[in-house]
Amino acid sequence: MLITEYSPWIIAWCALAMACGGFIKGALGVGTPLLTVPMMAMVLPPQMAVVMMAMPVIVANLWQVKDAGHPGKTLIRFWPALVALLLGTWFGVKVLKGIDERMLLYVVGILVICFTLLQASPRKITIPVRWEKVGGFIFCSASGIIGGLSSMFGPMMILYLVSITNLNKNEFVGTISFFYIIAVIPWVLVMSALGVLNTELAISSSLLVIPLCAGLIGGRAIRKSIEEALFKKLVMVILIVSGLAMLWRASSFTA
Repeated sequence: MLITEYSPWIIAWCALAMACGGFIKGALGVGTPLLTVPMMAMVLPPQMAVVMMAMPVIVANLWQVKDAGHPGKTLIRFWPALVALLLGTWFGVKVLKGIDERMLLYVVGILVICFTLLQASPRKITIPVRWEKVGGFIFCSASGIIGGLSSMFGPMMILYLVSITNLNKNEFVGTISFFYIIAVIPWVLVMSALGVLNTELAISSSLLVIPLCAGLIGGRAIRKSIEEALFKKLVMVILIVSGLAMLWRASSFTA
């Protein structure tokens, strides 16, 4: 069913949700699904709300990779992390089908919250330049495994990037968007192959790119005025929310 077949109020609500998600993405580079999916799930079936993110997520991240510039430089700097992300995703999808996803989400959610609180303290963990590639391989392997099992790729990738000492806010946005592209495109292809993302949903998802782009433009303008210290604090808030979302998702599993 196309989204245009719903009532004008539902269409307006979904457009607002996507614009808000685009605004957060434009400002911080992360956080879109955390806001957009729950908002749309208030008026749409939950699975449909998730699938509708397919095209907006791809467009938003391609936009921010292009906007950041120097994708080749990002690839050279973070190639071990990108390879690890792909391998971890494959491992999570193909090998660990029998794992207890509920327990995994509980453990990772708690770790994300604890690590975020640690990073906000004077004793925060930092990854020096000489350990950047090793750290990227470890964190993004974990991100791929967790994402392959639960579709929640973001938290471990964000934890890695906020631990790097010499990454400014614009480099953070460009790099995390590059990571998301590597993770999300295979996810969308799998949904298409399985018929979860059918033609009608693909068209509806594409239509929602319009309000998303409006939000992206507004968020990008705001990011220019956000100081580096405040930017990092806001990203930490997104991480805490991500951890709480994992715990909520784990608690919602039926026995």
